[in-house]
Amino acid sequence: MNETQSQIEFKDIHIEYAGQIAALHIQCISTGFISSLGIDFVTYLYEVIVQSNSSFGVVAVRNEKVLGFAAFTTNINALYKAVIWRKGLRFALLLAGHICSLKRIKKIFETLFYPTRIKNMNLPSAELLSIAIAGEEQRKGLAGELIEMGFRHYRKTGVDKVKVLIGADNKGGNKLYLKSGFEHVGQIINHGLPSNVYVAQINQV
Repeated sequence: MNETQSQIEFKDIHIEYAGQIAALHIQCISTGFISSLGIDFVTYLYEVIVQSNSSFGVVAVRNEKVLGFAAFTTNINALYKAVIWRKGLRFALLLAGHICSLKRIKKIFETLFYPTRIKNMNLPSAELLSIAIAGEEQRKGLAGELIEMGFRHYRKTGVDKVKVLIGADNKGGNKLYLKSGFEHVGQIINHGLPSNVYVAQINQV
């Protein structure tokens, strides 16, 4: 059976997929701040997500090649603490090469303190952190399937609401979230640009 005939498998994210996921994140979310921190940092981030008790993810793979992924957390504050403290020295070393300007330092702190900035919006702690689909697999329904798998996991653990943020100018992403059961609840300025905030009542999806 050749690659095009092989069936796509959906799996929980495991640490061996972290490098492929990081590369796909950078490829598909190329203008995002996290992507600008480089492949080593993004790989580290997904390693922590895999190992964190507060986070999880799902991947779509064919012949062990990652075609798409979605990463989730039940508590963004707990995840950020894990990113900083689980391997603090490695975290510091990976960031060191990217802290080259006040603007970059500001963006790092905006990212780390983002949960505090949205606290007054009364949003759920659970969050869809990121989702990406390889170019050749886009518009085939993979993104919607990955989101639904995340919702199923949340339901099993008693979580009934989840939020997601996306750039206001990302038409495809905004359309995906509305189609997947998210409702627009507000907007914030993130790294100088407007981001839409969505919440899904997943027990009703």
